[in-house]
Amino acid sequence: MKSEFSAVLEGKGRMSLREFPIPEIGDEDGLMRVEMTGVCGSDYAWFHQKVKLPHFPVILGHEILGRIEKLGKKAADRLGLAEGDRVVVESRITCNACRYCLTGNSAFCDKELGYGTTISCDRPPHLWGAYGEYLYIAPGARVHKISDSVPAEAAVLTCGVLANGIRWVHQKGGVGIGDVVVVQGVGQQGQAAIVASREAGAALIIATGVEADERRFQLAREFGAHHTVNMEEAGAVERILALTGGRGADVVVDATSSPAAFQTAIDLVRKQGTVVSAGLKGTHIETPVILDKIVLREVRIQGVFTHDMESVIPTIKLLESGKYAFEKMVTHRFKLSEAERAVQCVGRDLPGEDPIKVVLLPEV
Repeated sequence: MKSEFSAVLEGKGRMSLREFPIPEIGDEDGLMRVEMTGVCGSDYAWFHQKVKLPHFPVILGHEILGRIEKLGKKAADRLGLAEGDRVVVESRITCNACRYCLTGNSAFCDKELGYGTTISCDRPPHLWGAYGEYLYIAPGARVHKISDSVPAEAAVLTCGVLANGIRWVHQKGGVGIGDVVVVQGVGQQGQAAIVASREAGAALIIATGVEADERRFQLAREFGAHHTVNMEEAGAVERILALTGGRGADVVVDATSSPAAFQTAIDLVRKQGTVVSAGLKGTHIETPVILDKIVLREVRIQGVFTHDMESVIPTIKLLESGKYAFEKMVTHRFKLSEAERAVQCVGRDLPGEDPIKVVLLPEV
């Protein structure tokens, strides 16, 4: 039987390369050959167990681009796909039976099955994450065709980075024509939030970061930010409020891992505005907030988690339009055998490296 190699997270801070059998495919499932995998900031959190995973060992990788290798007849009919199609895969696997799936909220499926996260690779057919050469397409997987014309470095951002941005900013944050938006953080998710704000019709987009973010600021401006602000400079909050005419932003998107940024978001949003809280801070991190600032100004706090089909479809259309050079976000590429270094790079643990987006190539 043929086999493949995947990078496996064995436990906190420990990864290794393992060999797995290529599974047999039936009528309702399939197999995808990985083209490229995005390395997410949450992968770094899971690697260090800042956010707990339910099982070990796990093959990480939930930002997935590849090509259909095998596909059962029923799966092909369900997905509208054929062998050879280039595809992106949503991170969550649906049961299509629970309340959340039936009401269009499959990201919160009661089964809590997700690629690169909740399923141990000890469970057959093992290939439950894209840090590998192949990925198993489960009966509940949501898979979408994407044009060969889209550069791999852009296409790999679909189900994750860009679709997250569209869902968080437009669908959950409610950003619309003429709005003022502050995006905190200019990493991969902050960049996506800037593009989503621009596409939603925001009139003023302000991106914030730190001194080390100058290259990220440049990309943010290219993607649509009207102003970039270094929050390490004195008077940064006052400068942002001045840019909004003293009123504050209609929507503030916190795409950072900093608890302090959430506190700042409350100070930057207008009365009856919305704070979209997106960045993971750590399962056990407590963030002190003066609740009266929320209550007396009727600020809405909107937590956001991931993408869904409603955000993935417009993302694919945006990518295929070629309107943005999203591939510029990818600054670092690693082979599968270097997966641990790739994750460390995302967390800026590698001296001298300043990543925006890190990807894995399925090369051993």
